[in-house]
Amino acid sequence: MRTRLRFKIIAFLIILSVVALVISQAYWLRNLYDSIWETTQLNITESMKMADYKELFLRMEKIKQQEGEGREKRFITYNIDEAVQGSSSSDTLKQEDVTFVELFHLLDILGNLESDILHTMHQVLDSISPVSYSQYDSLLVEELKEKNVYTDHSLRVIQTRDSIPFAAMEFSSTDTSTYIPIDQGTYFDYPVISQPEQFYRLYIHSPTSAVLRQMAGILISSGLLLVLIIIAFIYLLRTILKQKTVEELKTDFTNNVTHELKTPIAVAYAANDVLLNHSDTVTEKQVRYMNIIKEQLSRLTGMVEQILTLSVENRTTFKLNPEEVHVAGLLPSLMEQHKLKTNKNITFKTVVPDDFTIKADRAHLYNMISNLIENAVKYTHTEEVHITIEAFASNGRKSISVSDNGIGIAEANQKKIFDKFYRVPQGNLHNVKGYGLGLYYIKDIMNKHNGSVTVKSQPGKGAVFTLHFNNE
Repeated sequence: MRTRLRFKIIAFLIILSVVALVISQAYWLRNLYDSIWETTQLNITESMKMADYKELFLRMEKIKQQEGEGREKRFITYNIDEAVQGSSSSDTLKQEDVTFVELFHLLDILGNLESDILHTMHQVLDSISPVSYSQYDSLLVEELKEKNVYTDHSLRVIQTRDSIPFAAMEFSSTDTSTYIPIDQGTYFDYPVISQPEQFYRLYIHSPTSAVLRQMAGILISSGLLLVLIIIAFIYLLRTILKQKTVEELKTDFTNNVTHELKTPIAVAYAANDVLLNHSDTVTEKQVRYMNIIKEQLSRLTGMVEQILTLSVENRTTFKLNPEEVHVAGLLPSLMEQHKLKTNKNITFKTVVPDDFTIKADRAHLYNMISNLIENAVKYTHTEEVHITIEAFASNGRKSISVSDNGIGIAEANQKKIFDKFYRVPQGNLHNVKGYGLGLYYIKDIMNKHNGSVTVKSQPGKGAVFTLHFNNE
């Protein structure tokens, strides 16, 4: 159940991350689109203005060639001087009097001056040579390309008659002179200065494509990055699913093997016991070997039981069966069992009130206390083993402690001993073998009881393990 829940949480977080990424990318790209579109609008307006400038100066060159440079130069210079005088006669500035505020005023004057000069030049040139609309259209195309505005467009000269606009001319590949009704769309207007009733109207047939072309690099990189992340997440989910399947297969295999091992171990144990205790023909040497077999079978039985218990508690169907357990009644069989399992001289001391009860799963409580006693025996390197079992209530909790006179545990290792398969390095001796599962099992079962397990120990001074139950 826990593995399945974790997988669902991981899958949900991954999907949530991808959705959040897509939304953030879409929001960022939308803002970028708006920004580029504003820039494109400014570039289009600037292109129409620059095309007008260039068309104007091309006509000036043509007039110079036709009528002679001297006469035209004098004529245009006179009008430009007149425009400058008319615009700045009341705004005479001295360089030493210019302040920060006046600088903006100066820029405004220069802008008005530019407009007046352009208007004057148009009045002069347009009276000599009419505006070349086709030339303007060609120059406009070049300007748009220089500013990276690539999109289908058309230019029309719009004339207003009786307050109703009509297309007087439309430029595509050839000039036309038919009146065409105005249609709707995205367009930009620029005045034909010498003709108050006329203006250029540039239609952008696909403004979105003009912006998307400029965003092509960003869109491709963002799309590739998003696809890469989605692929990585899908690969991660597939890997997790595969690992989940492997974990389930491993669990099933462990369950089946441990169950199958119990029968041959029990048969071998029984046969060895019959030969050892009920046969008169067994020699002293055979007895010694059969005692070794018995000891190893006992260890193997304990290992199988421990692995089976861990396997069972990890199943989705695992469920505790809590009940009121009289701790004092649970201990005699435990103490007798461990006295028979070892050749060491074990002395038990119990400080448990007769009426002391704990609400817990009886079988698991029995196994936890048994594991603690077994560790106390294994990690006491003397023949005399002193174990104290105490039960008490404190701060609303009921606790059971098991203390010994063993080798103790260094402080650096005390936080790790409850990890799965961890064993204190110096304890990994030939006559003290283990699998690092006992304390992990105790911690896991105590967590399922909403309790905890603690340890207090010093090297050479034994250890005290305490099971804390949050009984109300």
